Amino acid sequence: MSMTITRKSQLVAGMMLLLAACGVEARQPMIDITIDRPEVGSAALTLSDDHALIDVTDAHGINGLTAALTEGQWPEQITIHLRLKGLERLEIHYGPYTIATGKSSNDSPDPPLILYVADEDGKVTQAPVSSSIYFPDISRTDDGFNVTLPTHFFQEQHPAFSVHWIDFYR
Repeated sequence: MSMTITRKSQLVAGMMLLLAACGVEARQPMIDITIDRPEVGSAALTLSDDHALIDVTDAHGINGLTAALTEGQWPEQITIHLRLKGLERLEIHYGPYTIATGKSSNDSPDPPLILYVADEDGKVTQAPVSSSIYFPDISRTDDGFNVTLPTHFFQEQHPAFSVHWIDFYR
């Protein structure tokens, strides 16, 4: 009889492990992406392990997107691939924070990173950038730019973020 109980216990334990493994898989993040002007742009999301890639095509060069976490937790790294020829202005918004920066399209220096913080009343002030955790990683690719969200975004659980861009000032 004890042999039967042991086998049943092993079977139950095995089933619990299987269910737990399925539960982990079911908790993969669900991210809803909305393009501000979908008539001139599109975005595709690819999730792999602890990384999310948002691949953006924008025919106009001035647009934005909002990404909202609808289930699970944010991946450890989020990269937005912007298929643009230039990136003179980039703004990343999450929680009370707005990070503004860009890449120069000529020989002049890149725009400095500016950090804006809104208080409880909604009053926005410019804050000194005292740490590299606010800096997004921006790299040029053959067909645009990869923008990786700064590590500061992941220090708190934000339900969404938005990104706005201007390829060239007109």
